[in-house]
Amino acid sequence: MTSVKKSIGIGFVGTGFMAKSHSNAFKTIPYMFPDLPCRPRLAALASASAERAKKAAERYGFEKAVVGHEAILDDPDIHLVDVANGDRLHAAVALAALERGKHVLCEKPLADNLADARRLADAAGEAEKAGVKAMCGFNYRFIPAVILAKRLIERGVIGRIYSFNGSYLQDSGCYEDTPAEKIWYANPGGPKDSGVMYGIGTHIIDQARYLVGEIETVAGSWRTHNPIRDSAGGKVQVAGEEDAAAVVGFAGGVLGCLRAAAIATGRKNRLSWEISGSRGTLGFDLENLNYLQVFLRDSPVREVTGFTKVNVTQLDRDHPFMDIWWPRGHGIGWEHAHINQIAHLLDCIASDRPVAPEGATFEDGYRAIRVVEAIRRSEATGMRQKVDEILPVEF
Repeated sequence: MTSVKKSIGIGFVGTGFMAKSHSNAFKTIPYMFPDLPCRPRLAALASASAERAKKAAERYGFEKAVVGHEAILDDPDIHLVDVANGDRLHAAVALAALERGKHVLCEKPLADNLADARRLADAAGEAEKAGVKAMCGFNYRFIPAVILAKRLIERGVIGRIYSFNGSYLQDSGCYEDTPAEKIWYANPGGPKDSGVMYGIGTHIIDQARYLVGEIETVAGSWRTHNPIRDSAGGKVQVAGEEDAAAVVGFAGGVLGCLRAAAIATGRKNRLSWEISGSRGTLGFDLENLNYLQVFLRDSPVREVTGFTKVNVTQLDRDHPFMDIWWPRGHGIGWEHAHINQIAHLLDCIASDRPVAPEGATFEDGYRAIRVVEAIRRSEATGMRQKVDEILPVEF
């Protein structure tokens, strides 16, 4: 006899490309994760625009479209609120959802300022006591090669960690004649005009924290190489940074370099990192996400040494999530990280278990933003900053 699985009503806020990605995940999970003790139900999609909400709801298979997120929060049949509207709008929706006792998945960045991020982390901590789950959307934690790297590090395979060198590079703003409307970080007053460190840098910061540990010090700088852009309404001032970099110190003495840039000409969406240790090195590149680069000092064959390109798709080698996906060598794509991540959250909700350490908590979201603010403070002062001394203002 087939057991009846708990239905989890999904309320989605937003109509951008994350609506496509997350809807794909919710619709894929029931048949790819058959042992999951629940089933997601696409209950409602909300937008400030009735026309956009209706169009997106019909396209992605939601039962209804609503105007404004309050309609979702007031619906007793919605259990999980998926927040994927503009970055500066995340905090208000996610906080209101937690206050109503809803589970929350909030896309990164958690907020567009440190004070709101702190409020959300505190609210999520209180909600957790009542069994309410909250996860920040750092989906790259759920790429099998990244999980394998974490396992190898925890087993001591590459020895004592010396360094983390990571970057997230895109080229949306590299050409001087690209109008502001075409650049996600440069459209003044838009939902994503807070700069590249908030927009994509938080991803590489989370990878660094997830794999290596807490970032304690920051010596950073940033640039807006094209501060004035053409737009349909004439010349506009670009507020957010286009390029940022930092030398960071981790707990335990590990040294690191971080960079986020949207003027990396030719790079469409390259998140990459290399972690060096006393016995080996690991490397990852999102543009080749099925592979983990591995160098180990102690090769079993003396004459054979150097980096090995490991295809992380083999169930018989205990590669993560390969019991779910395809036969060995049949690679997965960018969307699978979202599917794996959302399946994890649904399981945490249905089984009442913590989102951490596999998933990113709202505290993780807050700490990523705190590193961004430390980089900005370092640029402003010309001095290295202790991250734990970067405190929310007006909090």
